[in-house]
Amino acid sequence: MPHNKLNISGAKADIISWVGHALSTDEHNMLRNVSRLPCLYKHVALMPDAHLGIGSMVGSVIATKDAVIPATVGVDIGCFTGNTLVPTLDGKSYSLRELAENDKEIFVYACTESGKVVAAKAVAKKTRTIAELVKVVLDNGTEIRCTPDHKFMLRDGSFVEAENLKTGESLMPLYREIDKDGYVLVQQNYSGRMQRAHWIVARSGLLGDVPRFENDKTVIHHKNFGEADNRPENLEFMSASAHSVYHRNLVDRNEHWQSPEFEQKRVAALFAKAQTAEGHSYFAERGTKNILKYMVENPEHFKTSVAGNGKRGKQFLVSYNQSEKGRAKSKEIANRLYNYETCGEQVKSGIGLHNHRRSLHGYNHKVVSVKAIAEREDVYCLTVPEYHNFALEAGVFVHNCGMMAVKTPFKSSILEGRLKDLRHQIERTIPVGFNEHKDAVDESLAWEGWKSFGDLHKGVQHRKAKAMKQLGTLGGGNHFLEVCLDTEDNVWLMLHSGSRNIGNEIASRHIETAKSLHKLNELPDPNLAYFIQGTEEFKNYWRDLEWAQAFAFKNREIMMKRLLKQFNRMFNDGEDFVPEISVNCHHNYVSPEIHFGEEVYV
Repeated sequence: MPHNKLNISGAKADIISWVGHALSTDEHNMLRNVSRLPCLYKHVALMPDAHLGIGSMVGSVIATKDAVIPATVGVDIGCFTGNTLVPTLDGKSYSLRELAENDKEIFVYACTESGKVVAAKAVAKKTRTIAELVKVVLDNGTEIRCTPDHKFMLRDGSFVEAENLKTGESLMPLYREIDKDGYVLVQQNYSGRMQRAHWIVARSGLLGDVPRFENDKTVIHHKNFGEADNRPENLEFMSASAHSVYHRNLVDRNEHWQSPEFEQKRVAALFAKAQTAEGHSYFAERGTKNILKYMVENPEHFKTSVAGNGKRGKQFLVSYNQSEKGRAKSKEIANRLYNYETCGEQVKSGIGLHNHRRSLHGYNHKVVSVKAIAEREDVYCLTVPEYHNFALEAGVFVHNCGMMAVKTPFKSSILEGRLKDLRHQIERTIPVGFNEHKDAVDESLAWEGWKSFGDLHKGVQHRKAKAMKQLGTLGGGNHFLEVCLDTEDNVWLMLHSGSRNIGNEIASRHIETAKSLHKLNELPDPNLAYFIQGTEEFKNYWRDLEWAQAFAFKNREIMMKRLLKQFNRMFNDGEDFVPEISVNCHHNYVSPEIHFGEEVYV
């Protein structure tokens, strides 16, 4: 996109502009003032949509050295170092750096607030350069390096920034294992039960509707025969009988599989498997199913075949259990040691194995420590439509980066004649302008951010009740909520809102503090007063800035959830759809970055 260097009289630094129209006198004055700041680094950049703001132009990019100007900045998002591994549905794990460089859509594990593990689309991207980091150590021995503000999912489904995690705090876990048939099993955290990953993909809606077959089971076939490869394109629904026929036909076409040598090996392998505890359990379960099926299909023959079995069985069991051999067997089973696959610890008896899994591995990973580290690196993250979180190879779920806009799977024709009704429904559930919720909504009451409200500037402490009722509201000014179309006639839902009145009050308090630290007649504009890095005022401002960011993010999240509920009720029979694209980001922020070999705030 073409840009040029503006020639503004009295400017003391370069002003590079991508704006495609003439600027007003007031805009020239504002740019001149910014260019004269002693903390300005190199130049000022203007984006195409730049316009008048407070102190500086909205849509300008300003780098400052060892200082931050509170009137001109907003907030930022957190991320992970490039070597952080993410498990994907193809059964492998990749670093975030590798995923970002490939720039392709991937499929990952995500988690709902209730603890249900789902499959979701994702896109990786590089988000910051030379970022400040902390190291989070978990009780499974893994270490995660990320920005201090990146959010981790707790066991109750809420999120907490990395730097605010506490020792012993329980995180939402991702537990996986491979079953005897080579399929990936994933623990559902809401129930504690293991579920095959390909059915998680199916239940997440990535394969379309699950078909039903008359008098037959629905199964999922892996096209490339890789049981651990659960990418949607590798999976297809089949009836159990059709699936069995398909595999039998493969055997029939393979001469090796029909040879006597192969049959001998097959029988020997089955016999060897039957001698193991796992194999014995497998064949016992399989045999039970076959017997039950036989009982249903041939009831009279079955009754004749088993006549008198009860008496013979009882006599045999009593005799066997009282024998020396039977007692020895019972003792051996009770004292049998099992290796637990996750930690490798030996556990006595099957009941002991169950209790060990439930008490030590069935609930969550826990935080051992969180420490700031000296290293700084480029950081990366994923954008995950709909769920806004993803799993790390470390076995925990974390928040994704994200603006609040959702691409629906619908075209404009569904809206015809119904926009007015939709607007009325939206306004009933999302307060606009100066309005707020009569009482704080449930999502607001459950937000973790209220726990640190007492740490904010003392000038806003009396505003907590109002802020709680405003969480989940649109506001006025240039804030809006839109149903819009893209160039391909796809329907989008979009909203623009921020940290509401509480964010404005926090900013106002810190702007006044910054002004009090300067001789205002020495500044080109009082609204350009700044905090110097390392001072107590700078630290307090940065703390409150991050809180306001989290509030704004949660505010948009609550509103979009309510908007989607109304939209689905009107246009999708109340059923949730999987957004094709979902974005949630801040429109203003400040971040420490490295430019020309120096760290600056941008």
